[in-house]
Amino acid sequence: MINGMRVHKIALLTFFLFLSAVCISAQDLGSSSGIFKTSKKPAKKAPAKKKSSPTKKTSSARRSTSGRRKTTPRETTTSPDRENSTSVPVKTGSNSKGPETSNEKSKTLTASKRKTENIVGTNRVIVYGGSSRVDSFSEKFENSIQAGNIARNQRDYVRAEKSYKKAAEIDPDDSRAIYGLGNLYSDQQRWEEAENSYRIAIALEPNSSAPYLAISYVLTQPVAGTNLGERYAEAEKMARTAISLSPENAIAYDQLGVALELRGIISNQTQNSYRKAIELEPEFALAYAHLGRILRRNGKTRESSEAYRQAVKMSNDVPTMILVADVMQSQQKYFESEQLLRRALREDPKNPTGLFLLGRALTTRKNFVEAETVLVKSVEVSPNSFVSYALLGSLYSRSGKLDKAEKTLKRALKVVSDNEKKRLAQEFEVVGDAFMDQKKKEDAIRVYRQAADLDPDNKSISTKLGEAGSV
Repeated sequence: MINGMRVHKIALLTFFLFLSAVCISAQDLGSSSGIFKTSKKPAKKAPAKKKSSPTKKTSSARRSTSGRRKTTPRETTTSPDRENSTSVPVKTGSNSKGPETSNEKSKTLTASKRKTENIVGTNRVIVYGGSSRVDSFSEKFENSIQAGNIARNQRDYVRAEKSYKKAAEIDPDDSRAIYGLGNLYSDQQRWEEAENSYRIAIALEPNSSAPYLAISYVLTQPVAGTNLGERYAEAEKMARTAISLSPENAIAYDQLGVALELRGIISNQTQNSYRKAIELEPEFALAYAHLGRILRRNGKTRESSEAYRQAVKMSNDVPTMILVADVMQSQQKYFESEQLLRRALREDPKNPTGLFLLGRALTTRKNFVEAETVLVKSVEVSPNSFVSYALLGSLYSRSGKLDKAEKTLKRALKVVSDNEKKRLAQEFEVVGDAFMDQKKKEDAIRVYRQAADLDPDNKSISTKLGEAGSV
């Protein structure tokens, strides 16, 4: 559809990566590659109530009849512990702090009327209660969310996933746990799992633009084994829904442009979506990168170069550097992307998307030695990320390290999704072909059988397996 160009994210992808929300204040929404940092303006705060005493804090915000806080178009969210934590195309949230846990505050837990403020992705929930059981319930949830945030910021994704899942079991109606899972799945380019999480978020927050943007972002990742045309069409629909809910959200217009471009629409309609995002957020580096891409596709080379120059100039944080680098790779600008990725990884050495993209750039440029080092680190950081294993296995195949390639692809078996099985079968097939070239028939048969188990309807693999057995 796009002449071999992957017009959005990572090779998988992406995805993915991206990412990205934008974030300056509470739980960030997003992908590993980064945050859509589109605004330097502080999030809007609702007027605070007058303090009843100098030692007791109270705060309030506009709330819907369901008890959830209404989202304002310009608010942003991010992980409380790390500004450079990654995220998805979403921009919402609150600057308010979470529940206090000091000894003094804990004494109030048994009061007849207790108020606890929980930042819930883009919203805030007020919980009233007085029993120790309710207090214990709330404390366990908050501790799990905090543990998940800390682990994710430390790039300990296994521990983060366990913590968010524990929080979701404690309170399945609090969207922080759902966003937490969606974010870390996006970080690792686990798109199907991220999609499932964000769809749950839509059910919890149907009037918030955040989950629609998150879903739109995930749907623009080329997931193998799916109908990409349908996914991109739904991505457009979700982006338009986000715009209707948050008309001044620059990320929503940028994401709309991405969805249109992936659908093969490279007319002024798509270009204007990117320009609208820039109009709303003049320092929106990612929108400049997307504009540069579509201008180049329309033959406007000089204007494209200027847009890319602006994108690089405005890439002052890790997430933005990674997102812009990803767009560059979609245009085969691997060398240029490499410079941005190295800058990003100097500040955030364990950023999973940064490692993946740098590994891909180095592999494409046939710098196999350094690419191997980078991708080995990538799978260490994201042990449940299929795309990292697949790329590392492919690298080993291309460099003739067939035993390592087979071993790596076997590790991918543990985390491959149903949609990715055919892709993994192809990787095994390549290794089998290489073994046959080396006259290692038994090794080839073993690998071909693994490929056939993954893709039993693939006649090419069946034929090769039969030929190897008859040699």
